Amino acid sequence: MIIIRAIAFLLHFTIIPVALGRLITYKQTDNKDSAIATYIIGLFGSFAIFYVLCSLLEWHQYWNTFTEPFTGCFTALCIAYSVVIAILLIVWMIKDKAAIKASIGNIKKWLSEKLNQIKANKFLGIYMIAFAAILIVQLYFAFAYEINEWSYDDYDYVVNSQDTITTDTIAYVNYVNGEMPYTAEKRAVTAWPTYIAYLARVSGFEVTTVCHTILPVILLLIAYLVYYYIGKFVFTDVEKQFIFLILLSMTNIFGLYSHHASTFRLLGAIWQGKAVLTTIAIPFFTIYLFETYKNKFDRHKVMGIIMVSLGAASLTTMSALLLSIASVSVWIAMSLYNRKIVDLRYLIASLFGVIYLMIFYLLMSILIDDMQSDNKTFFKRGKDINWWYRWFG
Repeated sequence: MIIIRAIAFLLHFTIIPVALGRLITYKQTDNKDSAIATYIIGLFGSFAIFYVLCSLLEWHQYWNTFTEPFTGCFTALCIAYSVVIAILLIVWMIKDKAAIKASIGNIKKWLSEKLNQIKANKFLGIYMIAFAAILIVQLYFAFAYEINEWSYDDYDYVVNSQDTITTDTIAYVNYVNGEMPYTAEKRAVTAWPTYIAYLARVSGFEVTTVCHTILPVILLLIAYLVYYYIGKFVFTDVEKQFIFLILLSMTNIFGLYSHHASTFRLLGAIWQGKAVLTTIAIPFFTIYLFETYKNKFDRHKVMGIIMVSLGAASLTTMSALLLSIASVSVWIAMSLYNRKIVDLRYLIASLFGVIYLMIFYLLMSILIDDMQSDNKTFFKRGKDINWWYRWFG
């Protein structure tokens, strides 16, 4: 049984991101994304789909809250997201049938190329082994020791995810006293704690096990996959890429000296939304935008940028600031480098997640203010006019 649960969990970080990444990027023309970029785009694409469904059902939940707590929306979210993902998986298997059949051959070809590179350069093999050893040490400590790492934010994050499952609601419970509804805008407009609850629900694992044992290992591997992607962008020589990874790994290990160090987000509490944002989303998105601006405009790339932006925005309200800084900074840098204004369509697409987050935050703030006010309200609501209560209440 535990094997089935583990497979159900791992699907969301293996097959599903690959499938979504291929669906999002398969129409791109002259500048195909690397396998790593496709995977990360698919991963954040899954977060983006979850965020949209989560925000719609959460709005429905708060909109129909009057005197009694409104429950059941988390179950509806789990069903809706699972159905959407299942449909997209079927579409991918039909559309990408040829690539799926050729995948084993492509993997063998890639391994053969790497072996030939090692044979031609013995130092490359040494660097690969050294990096693998350092990474295994980090993975071991992530799996065995982060179960004891309780960040000062876990009283909110982990409890929020557990309350989501217990009460069958979305961002609705006061994590201190269990009161419902608890209306905190910054929690109501992010989907990461709810996504963790979803992973716990579909796998049957406890929320604390997901956060402190499983996710640290998976997210650490994804983070170093992104760092390898960065190394390939900066260095064309494979040997230099692995030297870069070794130096970065050692910097991370010896940089984990306090909760205020940036590497704490990677090796200390990577399961938190702002950690995923700063250690995975922003580094990847920055380099991916540089790669994108280097080539001529491809309208099919816009969807990939939008999905990464929206998926990153779902992690934390801090995304509004950091995504804006990353997107605008890359656009300015590439405009200066090319001595002309580079494509504004990519810039708008990269800010899509920020725009969605800010609009959702504004609407939720108004709705929450309506719920707490006895005076004139902005939205016109009532049990007698809300379609849910008229049909099912």
